[in-house]
Amino acid sequence: MNPLRPLAVATFLILTAGAAMADRINIASAHDVDRSAARLTSAVQAAGARVFATVDFRQGAASQGEDLRPTTLVIFGSPKIGSAALQTGQTMALYLPLRVLFFEDAQGQTWALYDDPAGIAPSHGLAADDPAVTRMQAALDRFVTIATGD
Repeated sequence: MNPLRPLAVATFLILTAGAAMADRINIASAHDVDRSAARLTSAVQAAGARVFATVDFRQGAASQGEDLRPTTLVIFGSPKIGSAALQTGQTMALYLPLRVLFFEDAQGQTWALYDDPAGIAPSHGLAADDPAVTRMQAALDRFVTIATGD
């Protein structure tokens, strides 16, 4: 085996991990985690999209006797938008349905965190400005604004 291969792999992983981190959007919420997640769920459903799952990590940790600050993932989407993206970049399915993580930090601030579809799309064969990608961005922006705002 080439002795430089592990170094090349490690360098690639570090560079790609940094790029993925840069594409994360983090927004402070005016509400606690439960209320933020509920507001997002209501907004998604009111728009005619579907909430596929809500994962309450704190509840899961408690079932094992562990303590965890509030941490909830909401998975949602529109098959119409998702299907359009997958027709061009099928591996985009790794990031669909869309998801928003709500969590409380050590200072008690609630945050909404999600990956920007435009940052992810090119690695799956979709242009950052593909119509399906821009619709995903618009939906995430709108729903997170509703979830986190006053």
